[in-house]
Amino acid sequence: MKVAILGAGCYRTHAASGITNFARACEVAEQVGKPEISMTHSTIAMGAELLTLGGVDEVVVSDPIFDKEFTVIDDFAYEDVMAAHKEDPETIMPQIREKVSEVAKDVPTPPNGAIHFTHPEDIGMEVTTDDAEAVADADWIMTWFPKGDMQKGIIEKFAKDIPEGAILTHACTIPTTMFKGIFDDLGVNVNVTSYHPGAVPEMKGQVYIAEGYADQASIDTLMDIGQKARGAAYTLPAELLGPVCDMCSALTAITYAGILGYRDSVTQVLGAPASFAQMMAKESLEQVTALMNNVGIDNMEDHLNPGALLGTADSMNFGATGEILPGILDALAKREK
Repeated sequence: MKVAILGAGCYRTHAASGITNFARACEVAEQVGKPEISMTHSTIAMGAELLTLGGVDEVVVSDPIFDKEFTVIDDFAYEDVMAAHKEDPETIMPQIREKVSEVAKDVPTPPNGAIHFTHPEDIGMEVTTDDAEAVADADWIMTWFPKGDMQKGIIEKFAKDIPEGAILTHACTIPTTMFKGIFDDLGVNVNVTSYHPGAVPEMKGQVYIAEGYADQASIDTLMDIGQKARGAAYTLPAELLGPVCDMCSALTAITYAGILGYRDSVTQVLGAPASFAQMMAKESLEQVTALMNNVGIDNMEDHLNPGALLGTADSMNFGATGEILPGILDALAKREK
């Protein structure tokens, strides 16, 4: 299998967040005996996994950056980074972030410049600046493009070169539904799904594969490769990829835990039918969403005092809901007006 990766990424945004590390990259590097993988990031980390763990024969990375200021920082010994990550990544990550911040002052941002610690060629990948050349005979095309509204202009330059039956995936920055819509607008029929790491791929070994726009054979192929290469793979409806994988995942986790806990408390403790629990849950979600839409997320407390829930929600403090509600009530109490 040949994989064409479109987009090399740049470490400066990961460094700026201050919460990322190379835990997954170091794990793979040790597992396959290739220390240089330990400081790969973005799609290069995923490409390294595909070559060494996923059974992929060939990976080519396409990005205009390879003809511009592609900057490789070589200040850190791979073995030292791996050793630090076995104990505590933060014994070395502050120095790495500081170095990136220093270098970033003189290196332009993508697509004119990028910061890496390992060149893709050093781990067996080919590089090119020609997307059409990269995709021409690819079985799987993995994209890692800028924000969604810029992607159609990039995709239309190589869309006609996509082989029939190829799998098309996106890794971030665009909903699967919008990604599929671009190819529909261009009149290109492809198997569209995702290969979304749900976090920076050099830190966590996981991948999320969206269902709804690709055939089952493509989904099965990516699940098999994803489990081997990333360590864990999940399928989910395409519409849920953003809520599960992007910044709002924290809110989704709280909401989903609340729904499941509330459902079990109502049906298993109170003995009410699931249809009743669903009716009440639907009203709650719809009306709170309507409040946010009507008054704005930054004005909600002016229209619904968080303290108003303290004397009502506590009556459901039993069963599965009782496992999570006390912490929620404490959080609301701190915001009481």
